[in-house]
Amino acid sequence: MKDIKTVLHQMKSIHRALIAICVFILVYIFSPIKTFTLLSLVLCWLGFCISYILVSWYTFYSMPVTTIAKKAQQEDGSRLFVSLFIILVTVSCFISVLMIIISTKDKQLDNSFIIIICMLAILASWCLVHTIYTFHYARLYYENGSKGSGLEFPGDDQPDYLDFAYFSFVMGCTFQVSDVGISSKKIRRVALFHGLLSFGLNTFVVALTINIISGLIN
Repeated sequence: MKDIKTVLHQMKSIHRALIAICVFILVYIFSPIKTFTLLSLVLCWLGFCISYILVSWYTFYSMPVTTIAKKAQQEDGSRLFVSLFIILVTVSCFISVLMIIISTKDKQLDNSFIIIICMLAILASWCLVHTIYTFHYARLYYENGSKGSGLEFPGDDQPDYLDFAYFSFVMGCTFQVSDVGISSKKIRRVALFHGLLSFGLNTFVVALTINIISGLIN
């Protein structure tokens, strides 16, 4: 267990992505959907999201604060990678919603199966966005030294990944900060884009829910 923990703590963002890509491929190989369709792509993406989230959250829970400051820059990866990754997640949400809209036209599988897969994919994509932002906020906080700056957390304890996850997911749920203050212009700009992206994702979740309810009524 200790060796596994050490390996996971040494991983960069690209390593977690490679693990998730392997899961993506395995899901495609063993998928009950034998033809390459949008639905099979969404199912594979669901496997990608779940594997990336599990590896990331194991790191959140197990990495000590003293290590986070040293690893934050490495953990987040390049800004380009993070940006492209978030765009990919957003596009996957569009695909999932599209699958819900056209599900009644798909005669190969039961519509309830399609709805469940797409709902899970959207939920996983939503969680993945804010998981990625957790690493990003940690890097921005510790980029100028181990003491950290830019976010004002209540109390005197040095923030760990769960604190950054709290900040990220609160932003994702409410599009605003709660009891954590922002004192860095760079982080404010990141939080602005994060809030706008969260608003768009949440709007699609609401639209999806309305679509499902109306379909059940009809």
